[in-house]
Amino acid sequence: MDLQRVSRKSFSSEIEGERMRFRDVEAKDVPLHENADHIRSLYSQQIMSAASATAYGLIGLLMGFVNKAVLLQWPYPNSFLALQMVASIVIVYAFKAWGLTTVQPLHVKAAKALLPVVFFYNTNVGFALAAVRALSIPVYHVLKRLTPVMVLVGKSFMGGAIPSKQITLSVLTVVSGCIMAGFGDLSFDLSGYSAALISCALQTSYLLLVERTGTEKGFNSMELLLYNGILSLPVLLIIILGTGEVWDSFESMRIQSRESLAFLPLLLVSLLMGSLLNYCLFLCTLCNSALTTTIVGTLRSVLGTVLGFFVFGGVKGTIFIFLGVLFNTLGGVWYTLIKFKEKHKEKQSKEQYRILEASSSFKGG
Repeated sequence: MDLQRVSRKSFSSEIEGERMRFRDVEAKDVPLHENADHIRSLYSQQIMSAASATAYGLIGLLMGFVNKAVLLQWPYPNSFLALQMVASIVIVYAFKAWGLTTVQPLHVKAAKALLPVVFFYNTNVGFALAAVRALSIPVYHVLKRLTPVMVLVGKSFMGGAIPSKQITLSVLTVVSGCIMAGFGDLSFDLSGYSAALISCALQTSYLLLVERTGTEKGFNSMELLLYNGILSLPVLLIIILGTGEVWDSFESMRIQSRESLAFLPLLLVSLLMGSLLNYCLFLCTLCNSALTTTIVGTLRSVLGTVLGFFVFGGVKGTIFIFLGVLFNTLGGVWYTLIKFKEKHKEKQSKEQYRILEASSSFKGG
């Protein structure tokens, strides 16, 4: 409700600004077609913002279910991740060939700087894929919501600000939901829970590392996608060749493609969606903000949790798992709303300070 009120207020302000500009145009005899072009541009930006957020939410939602479907038939997460890296490299070079993006050559210095980030990112994805295969969709979402909690704890240990009472309560709600869901999960899988928790810890390390070192600054989204693939693929190939997984996965792929005509198209869609999700993440952040992207991610997670109760055999558990999922989801939404209000308040304070600065400069002049 607050989000809608803020959006309406923001949109009303933009319309009022356009009215003021229109009056200025009349006063200065500026051609009306220039003003009309500006208004059309404003509405185009509104449409682009909504479209990019919707695309990011829908693709992220569908990708979780498509990955689950593929891994249930083809349980080889390392081979799956290696194919995703190949798909990413091919897509970026195709975009470059079509003139849709520019990519700078990867230098040794940049490669060394990116290696720790690539390590944490890919190990996180690897464990996340293993967790998706082993756990039901709702339980997976419940455990992955622990990532912001771990980030908050990590920042506190690194000398960050003490979280507010509301943030602390929302985090406790998320954690209590995880504990209840674990107690109520009749299909409890220790390896799946462990993989999800390790994935959360690795994602936390990745986020804190990027924030602290600013490693990703200076690279665009497509460059990061490409460099991640180039640096990760050799390691993944060594793993799947060294363990012999490559032969098992190839044989399994051959059998599955023979038994199910839908398997190979589903695998291809999953590989393409991995790269497309990264692009939509960048586009949503570019057209809106990082906070909007986070809110869309939270809403997507809530919808995915609800749908997860009705697909892939549903969820086997007692009343505690349903209460746990409910508490965890409410805690995640609460946390996101608190962060949204904090960012909005911070933005307003900066705007007021800027106005005061401008007013003081005007009086001084």
